[in-house]
Amino acid sequence: MKVQNLVARALRLIQVIDPIQSVKDADMETAIDALNGMMARIEADGTALGWSPVASPSDDLPLPDEAMQAIAANLAIVLSPEYGVTPLPTVQAMALKGMADLLRDVAVATPIQPILAIPWPQGYSGRTLNGESWYVG
Repeated sequence: MKVQNLVARALRLIQVIDPIQSVKDADMETAIDALNGMMARIEADGTALGWSPVASPSDDLPLPDEAMQAIAANLAIVLSPEYGVTPLPTVQAMALKGMADLLRDVAVATPIQPILAIPWPQGYSGRTLNGESWYVG
């Protein structure tokens, strides 16, 4: 999917443009800035989707296909204050569910690994499961 398609979808979701209207250059620039910022935050929060910043409406989106719906809905939420609109409850729900689905997908793809060797602080003592005492000196 191209950046321009995602941006147009986000703007349609908040009813800023209609289905036959194209996105104005200034709106596209605003949306690309918002998209890059939003994705940087999502990646920084640990939801690794493989994002790299985009610069042009004709750029391919560096996202898996299953992320497109969630990102479009969340971009719509992020852009809504720029246009003085309140997203419809259905769009808000789509954004929340989409992010929850993405978080689940990332968690399943990279499950938490157990810590097998925990360093114990100096002077710490305890008992093993069979009742033996131990001490880290």
